[in-house]
Amino acid sequence: MLKKVLITAIAAGLVGSFVFGINSAPEQVAQTQASTTQDVAVQAVAAKTAGADLSAKLSPEHQDISRLLAEKLNFKVSSVSDSVLPGLFEVVTEQGIFYVNADASNLIQGSLYQVSDAGVVDLTEQAMGKVRKQAIQALASETINYPAENEKYSITVFTDINCGYCRKLHNEVAQLNKMGVSVKYLAFPRGGLNSATYQDMASIWCAEDKAEAMNNAKRGGKVVPEMCTNTVAKQYELGRRLGVTGTPAIVFDNGQMQPGYVPAAQLVGILEKMDKS
Repeated sequence: MLKKVLITAIAAGLVGSFVFGINSAPEQVAQTQASTTQDVAVQAVAAKTAGADLSAKLSPEHQDISRLLAEKLNFKVSSVSDSVLPGLFEVVTEQGIFYVNADASNLIQGSLYQVSDAGVVDLTEQAMGKVRKQAIQALASETINYPAENEKYSITVFTDINCGYCRKLHNEVAQLNKMGVSVKYLAFPRGGLNSATYQDMASIWCAEDKAEAMNNAKRGGKVVPEMCTNTVAKQYELGRRLGVTGTPAIVFDNGQMQPGYVPAAQLVGILEKMDKS
C-alpha cells in the first residue's frame, strides 16, 4: 500500500505539503495523481524527451533517476532537474510532477514553495506553467481563434458551449479584442466524451466557419451536426491532464492558469501586471 504522510514543513527556506512513499503498484500512484492538479504532463511533451533523446539531455545521475522511476513505477519521465532543496530532484512525468531522492526510494507529491523577504514563490506552479505552455503550443493549430487587430496579449480558454460563465466571457471577446487581447478556444465539454455537449463541440470544430459556429452556440443557437476527423477528445483529455476541473479555464502565454470567469477589464489588468513582472 502507498504510505501517505502529510507534512507541512518550513526548512531551508522552503514550505510544502508532501506525500511520501514509493508504491509497488504503479497504478495506485497513477490513480492518486489523477485526482490532483499535478496530473499535468502530456504525451506531446513526453514524446519529445523520451528514450534516447531524453538520455542525451540528462546527466548520468539524472538518467539513473529516470531509469529507476521507469522500473519501479512505470513512469514515463519527460525531464529531471535539480530542485532548490538539497538532495531532491524535480521530475516531470506523465503522472505529474514529483520530487525524488537520488535512488528514487522516496517520492514527494505536492507544491514546493520558496520563501524570501520578497514573498513566497510556488516553484512547482512555475514548473507546471512550462508544461502547460508546451502542451498548449502542441495544439496551437486546433484552436478556434478570435484575433485582436492590434494584439498585445493572447489567452487560451478551455470552454464549454453550455457553461453560463463561458458565455459571459464570450460576450466580452469583442471587448477583449479591442483592448488588444486575442482569444483562442480549446474544447472542454464538462459532461465528458459521451455527452451531447461533446457531440455539439465536435460539430463546431468540424464546421466550415468554426468561429461563427461557436458564436451561434454561445448564443444558445442550435448546433448544425457535422462530422469530420477532429481533436475535441484530445483537447478534453489535455485539459484534464492540465488540471482543468471547470470552465472557463484561462491559460496565459506563460502557462499560468486562471480558473473561472474574469471580467475583461480585470483580465487585462492581470495581463499587464504579468507583462511588468
